[in-house]
Amino acid sequence: MGRKKVTTYQKLKVLTLLQAGFSYENIRNQLGVSNGCISNISKKDKLKLPLENRPGQGRKKLTTFKEDRYLLNLMKKDRRKSSRQLASDWNSSHEKSISARTKSFVRRLSSESDKPFNFQPRIQGGGGSISVRGIMTAKGGGPLVFYDGRMNGPTYISIIELVLLPFIEKNFDRDVTYWPAVSPDFNVIENLWDIIDNKLNNYRLNNVNDLQQAILEIWTQISNETCETLVRSMPRRIKKCFCVKGNTSAKY
Repeated sequence: MGRKKVTTYQKLKVLTLLQAGFSYENIRNQLGVSNGCISNISKKDKLKLPLENRPGQGRKKLTTFKEDRYLLNLMKKDRRKSSRQLASDWNSSHEKSISARTKSFVRRLSSESDKPFNFQPRIQGGGGSISVRGIMTAKGGGPLVFYDGRMNGPTYISIIELVLLPFIEKNFDRDVTYWPAVSPDFNVIENLWDIIDNKLNNYRLNNVNDLQQAILEIWTQISNETCETLVRSMPRRIKKCFCVKGNTSAKY
């Protein structure tokens, strides 16, 4: 019997648990992967190599990352526009010509809800996407979790059980109050997503592997002082929330 293929999603789970300080034995028992697989993932992480296997050759990507960002800004101005209208706006200001099917991206912005930071670029050989959930405290950033596809129930539970709960148990010893329903969302981690989003403009990204590595690099460069400043801003944000009576259109 041949070796069971380990998916990229499983590899990301392994990497997340490694970064959270779990032992090989613990990871092996939780995820059902071999010590050799865990070791290879650890080596790739230390060498800053992509976890995914090298993709096959395909049609070359037409647009650059900065041009992708320009398309995203076009969408932000009027989200009711169809792909055909966006392509027309692009073609009127660029020498390159694209069709309504050339570019695929997520129309919901990460800052609009408590959904994860996400980006969906067009890559060689077809479309691809990457979504990220992270943890932060006043002492700095915690583990990052990369996953493919939509955040469904099993995926969410897996992240909570494998990453969030162990992180909380390891770093905190206090009771957490309940978050009231329909509360204004001013989670400070959204500011970290904005930092990552802005710094990605300085990277040349050709595929999902490049994107993942860039996010990891930026995340590790975020200082503890930045996180502490954001957490210490919460009293001011809460006061502002009370002053505007929870108006969700207000800036916190």
